[in-house]
Amino acid sequence: MNGFHNVQPITLEKVVAGILEKNNVPTEDAHETATSLVDADLRGVSSHGVMRLPIYLSRLQNGVIPGAADVQIIKETESTAVLDGKDGLGQVVSKKAIDILLEKAEKNAISAVTVRNSNHFGAAAYWASKIQEKNMIGFSFSNVEPLMPPPGGAAARIGNNPISIVVPTGDAKPIVVDMATSTVPLGKILNAKSKGESIPEGWAVDSTGKPTTDPEKVVNGGFLFPVGGPKGYSLAIIVDVLSALLSGGAIGNEINSMYNDVENPNCVSHFFMAIRIDAFIEPAFFYQAVQRYISFIKDTPLAEGSRGIFMPGEIEHLNKEKNETAGINLPDSVFDQLVQLAKEADMDVDLISKFEQSQFV
Repeated sequence: MNGFHNVQPITLEKVVAGILEKNNVPTEDAHETATSLVDADLRGVSSHGVMRLPIYLSRLQNGVIPGAADVQIIKETESTAVLDGKDGLGQVVSKKAIDILLEKAEKNAISAVTVRNSNHFGAAAYWASKIQEKNMIGFSFSNVEPLMPPPGGAAARIGNNPISIVVPTGDAKPIVVDMATSTVPLGKILNAKSKGESIPEGWAVDSTGKPTTDPEKVVNGGFLFPVGGPKGYSLAIIVDVLSALLSGGAIGNEINSMYNDVENPNCVSHFFMAIRIDAFIEPAFFYQAVQRYISFIKDTPLAEGSRGIFMPGEIEHLNKEKNETAGINLPDSVFDQLVQLAKEADMDVDLISKFEQSQFV
C-alpha cells in the first residue's frame, strides 16, 4: 500500500490553480476549479478531488477543453435558462449556471438552469451548497457516459449520474445528500487504484460481467452496479431526462468517456434548481422545524457497536473542519503526479519546493 503526504489546503489550491493557469486557463477560472477539487478532498471525498486534475489537463492539452469557456445562453425565461457550455471546464460552466440561477431566484420561488456540452464538474454537492447559502434548497445533477447496465442488461447504457440536494438549516450545518446512482462512484474505484488497494466485492464487475475486487479491471472495460438495483437505475434515468434531454444535450453513447477518449469532447449535461424557502414558509419557522427534525433523528437509540447517528453530509462536514487545520493526506501517487505536473508547467520554484516539503505520513 502506498504512503501519504500531508498537504496544507491553501498550498494545494495554489499548486492546482497554478498548473491550470500554466495550461491557458484564465486565473479566475483556474482558482474556481482548484477550489472545487480541494473542497472535495477537505470533505474526505477524494474520489472527486485533485486526483482528477491530470485528466483535466490531458483534455485541455488535446484541445477538447478550451482554456477559456465561451458559455452561451441558448434559451431563457424569467425563471429558467438553457446553457451551452461549449465544452468548457465543468466547474467554470457550472459557476456561470449557478450565477444565472441565483439571479433568477431573487425574483422567482423556483428557478432552474440546465446545461449541455460540459465536462466533469467535481462533486455535485459543491454546487448545491452554493445555492443553500442563499437560504434556498439547492439541487445539482449531472449525467456522465454509460457506466452501468440497466437491470437485466449485459452492456452499459446509463451513467452513474450524480445527485446532490442540500438543505439549509439556519445556524447548524446543512443537510447534504451527495450520491452517485451506482453503489459507489467511479472516482472511488480510481481512488483505490491510485492507492494500490483492492475494492470490495459488490462494487463493480469486469468486462466479462464477473464480480471483481481489482479496480484496474473495472477501469478497463468493467461496469459499475446501480445502487439498489432498479431504484438506482430509475434515478439515473431521471437525471438524464433533467440534464440532457431537457437541455438538448448528448445521451448514451453520444457522451464520450472522460478517461478512455481524450480526443473528443466529453459532452456531459447538468441540471441545477433552487427552491426559495420564503416562498413557502417563514424561514425562521422552517429552521426551527429542521432543528426539531434533526434532534428527533439523532435521538434514535443506538444499535450495538454504533458510533452514533449522523445526518446526511455530517461526516463530510466533520472531515472538512479537521482537514482545514490538520491538512489533507494525499496518496503518494497523486502527490508525485502533482509535483511532476507543476514542474512541467514551469511553475514558481519556491511554491513547488514548499509543496515538495509536505510531510510524509
